[in-house]
Amino acid sequence: MPTVTAEARFETLRRCAADPNAYAALQPGLQYFDHPAGFVAYRRALAGPVVLGDPVAAPADLPALLTAFLRAHPRSVFGYLSEAGAAALAQASRRRMRFVRIGVERCLELTGEAAFSPAILGALKKARKAGLRVVERDLTALTPAELAPLRAINAQFISLSPAKKEIGFISRALQLAPEPDVRFFVLEAGGQPIGFCVLDPWYEGARLKGYQLHQFRLLPTKIWGVFLSAVAMLAEQLRAEGYQVLSLGGCIGAACAGAQPLPASAVYDYCRDTTFRLIDRYHPLTNLSRNKFEFAGPDLPRYLAAPHRLPLLPLLRLARANNIL
Repeated sequence: MPTVTAEARFETLRRCAADPNAYAALQPGLQYFDHPAGFVAYRRALAGPVVLGDPVAAPADLPALLTAFLRAHPRSVFGYLSEAGAAALAQASRRRMRFVRIGVERCLELTGEAAFSPAILGALKKARKAGLRVVERDLTALTPAELAPLRAINAQFISLSPAKKEIGFISRALQLAPEPDVRFFVLEAGGQPIGFCVLDPWYEGARLKGYQLHQFRLLPTKIWGVFLSAVAMLAEQLRAEGYQVLSLGGCIGAACAGAQPLPASAVYDYCRDTTFRLIDRYHPLTNLSRNKFEFAGPDLPRYLAAPHRLPLLPLLRLARANNIL
């Protein structure tokens, strides 16, 4: 098959993808399995491929793409699959796949009036009193002098994190460079930048239906509830612009519970919970998830799938691919 360019993969993704995390498949440093139907993005971890989310193809072409990929890489682990992607994999795989729900994406529907919780309303009140603003900036127009404090915010944010390193893969690493359809917002207080956030495009039917909150960086501040107030401001702006949805990205916690319409494994579930407790010591995902769950909206389940009978290796490979371990 001829070499596929990054531009061609972007066009395939824009035309075929309908998942809020699909744009992560275009991040630097990934490997690709290209096929006439589409492509699979993955990273090798512990001598085997770890697939990032759903393969990119039209729904009707997904079985052919998955069958060809599994023929070439039968021991692959699939991380962060949507429910539709997991169901397609269960159908396409000749080997028994084991599935475990590893989280959800909380999505805000922007077509109606906002219904903010008391905590969000309280955060908005404090944000207005502190003069907090969320200002969109064009990265192509920023000078090196204007980019420098933003890079410093990112470096300080990572240095103050328990792990002191940046997670990549499912939540793609920060670029701080212009990317197609990506939007960049600076958080300002007192006229000074105290953080920033990045919104990745969410396509459906070759059109831009909304965004996913991809990165949120914040310096230590005395302003309470900056995440809640900033997301509320972003949601109101996107609603006014006519967009339909805003995904807040991956969450773990109580909202992940419930019926699972795929073959489940109690052993995988137990190891998932133990692994998340260990990871949470170094990457405080639970507290961030609690903030995301303050926003009302539907959840999109996320799955890990693997042909392994025991879950330790698949979970370890997923964590390694994400630069967690």
